[in-house]
Amino acid sequence: MNTANSQQYEMTGRQQLVHRSLSEKSDSVALLYESSLRVLADNANPGRILQASHSIREMTGGLPKVLDLPILSEQGRLGDRVNALEPIWLGAAKSKCYNQGGWAGEIDGPLGKLLGALYNFFQWWKDSRPKRRDVVAGLFRSTDPSGQRLPETLEQKRVQRWLDLHDYFVRVAHGSSTTEDEFRSALDELEQILLENFHRRPSEDFSAIDALLAEDTPNA
Repeated sequence: MNTANSQQYEMTGRQQLVHRSLSEKSDSVALLYESSLRVLADNANPGRILQASHSIREMTGGLPKVLDLPILSEQGRLGDRVNALEPIWLGAAKSKCYNQGGWAGEIDGPLGKLLGALYNFFQWWKDSRPKRRDVVAGLFRSTDPSGQRLPETLEQKRVQRWLDLHDYFVRVAHGSSTTEDEFRSALDELEQILLENFHRRPSEDFSAIDALLAEDTPNA
């Protein structure tokens, strides 16, 4: 039954354009995109959204690599780092410095370990986000056929939206709850960003800038 669904599946014209654009960069990245669409179309598969999210997560994370850019780090690792902090926190809660929700006295071993872990955590958090933005900005510049860089504010908005979408697919791939409508909306927006970047024309910049100015201008 599932095989029949796969054989009957056909991409829309828009999806074909996205797929062809990705194929020009990497067959493996294009295959991940196609796999996500085929899985999503299989209504008999109860895990199709999770599996499609995994393919899209791999696609958005792997695209920079095929362009010889650094690999996009995952905000999904935040959960892993928080989980690693939990036993350290539980150990610090047994510290002699901790009493009924308050801290007092000299720093002992358990508290010192917690403070060191927190320092490393927030240093990682600070360092990872600018790098992620730089990687995505580099991705857009590398794939833009116009050869002209977007205005910085517009570029940063596009970069942030890409990161938000990437993180959404990471969360869903890790089991976070979502709906099919939410998933399809996120996928549609991701496809639109790809198309705008792969096929941007200089004249489109002016429309984007006008929209950005209208968005940022307060009402009189």
